[in-house]
Amino acid sequence: MKKNITVALILLLLGSACSTAKKASEVRAAYVPASQYENLNCDQLFAAAEEIRSRTTALEIAVDDSRRQDKIKEQVAWWLFAPAAFMIEGNAEEQTDLALAKGQLDAIRSQAIRSKCNVN
Repeated sequence: MKKNITVALILLLLGSACSTAKKASEVRAAYVPASQYENLNCDQLFAAAEEIRSRTTALEIAVDDSRRQDKIKEQVAWWLFAPAAFMIEGNAEEQTDLALAKGQLDAIRSQAIRSKCNVN
């Protein structure tokens, strides 16, 4: 009975201390209103989208790198000093930046459709 409780506590600790870091592919777009782009013409919309797309790849890499580093820290913490695993921060800041970029692209696409731009 005592052994079962000990095992249950260890599993609970392991599960609760796991990193909250996500992969780039798991980050959803944040809501960005398309109305913020309503004063742009089609060329300006496409230019804005390309500028954001050029940053998106770097943001995806940053999210994945941060997650990878977090997972390494988590493994080291569990092997060397378990309480340190509770101090792992995750990659929330990188996730937020990527979600915002994805949301901006969605908003630009919506506005381009409303403006009847030739959207591919």
